[in-house]
Amino acid sequence: MMNQIAVRVADPEDGMTIAALQKTTWQATYGEWIPDVVAGLDLSRTAHNWSAAATRHGQRVAVAEGPDGIQGFAWSGPPEESEPEGTGELLALYVLPEAQGRGVGSLLLADSMTWLSAQGYTGCVVWALERYAPARRFYERSGFVPASATRFWRGLTEVRHWRDLR
Repeated sequence: MMNQIAVRVADPEDGMTIAALQKTTWQATYGEWIPDVVAGLDLSRTAHNWSAAATRHGQRVAVAEGPDGIQGFAWSGPPEESEPEGTGELLALYVLPEAQGRGVGSLLLADSMTWLSAQGYTGCVVWALERYAPARRFYERSGFVPASATRFWRGLTEVRHWRDLR
């Protein structure tokens, strides 16, 4: 599967596809925990936001594309919250449920880590839902170390994970 998947920089025209992929993955991942949030995800507004993010300087939105279209996306850039100097952030990484476990997430993660490193970041932070073990295991297998720091996202607890990029 991985040899059929290519990672590329998203362009503004990918906005609606990314938004639809986000909604699908949110339904599969968060649907039982925050059904109202998932149901309320406005595809038009979300597509507009992804189209804008695709052109924003200092950030990278990348998509993993195969014969069946876009299978996942990753968004990286400067951290949303205060972090040590030189720390970038993997802001989002979502892969369609049917493409999970096939290396798509690993390709997107590798692309994001390479890009952040090329931008001069020496470390990367990612926040993962405390109760969503598959994501936490994925990041920890990929070299991220969980920290004791937590925050809330949509009423759910997230755990901070950090990885050295040097």
